[in-house]
Amino acid sequence: MINNIATPSFNNSYDIAIIGAGPAGMSAAITATKAGARVVVLDDKPRSGGQIYRNVDASPLAKPAVLGADYLKGSEITAAFKRCSAEHISSVNVWHAGDNGELLFSLEGETQRLTARQIIVATGAMERPFPIPGWHLPGVMSAGSAQVMLKSDGLVRDGAVFAGTGPLLYLIVAQYLRLGVKVKALVDTTPKQNYLSSMSEITGAMSAPGMLIKGLGLMNEIRKSDTKVYRFAEGLEVQGEDACKSLSFSISGSKHEIVTEHVFLHQGVIPNLNMTQALGLKHTWCEQQLCWTPETDNWGQSSQGVIAVAGDSSGIVGAESAAAMGRICALRQLVNIGLITEQQADHEAAADLRFMRKQQHFRRFIDRLYRPLDQHRKPTNDQTVVCRCEERTVKDLKQGFALGGREPNQLKSQTRCGMGPCQGRMCGHTVSELLAEWRNEPVADVGYYRLRSPMRLVTLQELSRFTNLTPVSTVDRASSGTSDSDVEANKEQELAQ
Repeated sequence: MINNIATPSFNNSYDIAIIGAGPAGMSAAITATKAGARVVVLDDKPRSGGQIYRNVDASPLAKPAVLGADYLKGSEITAAFKRCSAEHISSVNVWHAGDNGELLFSLEGETQRLTARQIIVATGAMERPFPIPGWHLPGVMSAGSAQVMLKSDGLVRDGAVFAGTGPLLYLIVAQYLRLGVKVKALVDTTPKQNYLSSMSEITGAMSAPGMLIKGLGLMNEIRKSDTKVYRFAEGLEVQGEDACKSLSFSISGSKHEIVTEHVFLHQGVIPNLNMTQALGLKHTWCEQQLCWTPETDNWGQSSQGVIAVAGDSSGIVGAESAAAMGRICALRQLVNIGLITEQQADHEAAADLRFMRKQQHFRRFIDRLYRPLDQHRKPTNDQTVVCRCEERTVKDLKQGFALGGREPNQLKSQTRCGMGPCQGRMCGHTVSELLAEWRNEPVADVGYYRLRSPMRLVTLQELSRFTNLTPVSTVDRASSGTSDSDVEANKEQELAQ
């Protein structure tokens, strides 16, 4: 729902536009508006909160507390976000962002346009693709999707099998069990060697004992239930012709098969790259998290001057760190537009920067422990679907590779892999890793898809219905010690540079 738009007396541009209303985006908005910035937040969901705090203020569950204390904490930040002066435009799809501060997005069948002096990308994370045989069949979903159904509509699936690795997997299973929903089995793919190798990061793990206690508590909660738990599973395959019939796997050479109509897969999360890639930001391959991440400095500043990246969009950090990153990014951009000094930013960001450094140590432990198996990231079975949109298999990609598709964009042109509506979200990382293996080169040398606007499907009819948005009203800059003329002067200086 959009606020009424009035003609501003100051100028037609927002100071800061934030894409995403999760922990990072909300925190950035709260921080920026306190300093007197004109802020707009664009989000594809109907309510603020992102995935982690989805529907925290309007849960369909009779007892939302079953989702955990960390979830309920989200009501504090969503309440603060609602109180701040940022304009929140929800249920929109941003399909173009430019380094000139222009944003184009779809709202109720119309194209809307606005401009901002600074942009913060806070689009969060997505689940890592889990390309195993049968993962494309009806009845197979990501565990995160199961959580979305739970948080949005209170929908669950009795008798489902949860399979994979990572903290989120155990959290969702525990949430199901607290609701009294029968979970047929938890198939844990965390390799035995990961428990040994992660010990090299145990010092970092001990820097956040509360996180360790939470994780152990979830495992203990599941252990005490009647749920069957299979550990050290590998070689996962979903069986069935037209729909999921069972999940098969092996443990130490012993074959297992569980009959089920619903399989929820999860092996960690990775940054949602479509926005940052389409913006042309520099990206690097992160070997620690096995994903592409945009290059940023400690303040979230990207390779393009007016754009910052906050939260899980920049690399997986978790909800609390994402909120800290949002505040840090906002402070830097407030300096950029002249609303606060660098000294003020350094002072206000000090605690968050210390917290981020501490959390990075813990993150290294988590990433080492829950590093997904190569076989579950780089499929070898020729019939395994890699691109779900275009139904391209490993065999199709091998043929394209033989015809000269040696990098992602060449392979796309040869096979149409990555040309579907998701624009490579569900196959991009798999393609990069497969090509690296086939070329016998590092993934960093292979690269990722080249993405362009529009980042969503847009009809010609929508483009014909075009509206410019401007800030609702001017803001009082007296409290920040910066006048409108000062800001205008800063803007002219930026343009001159």
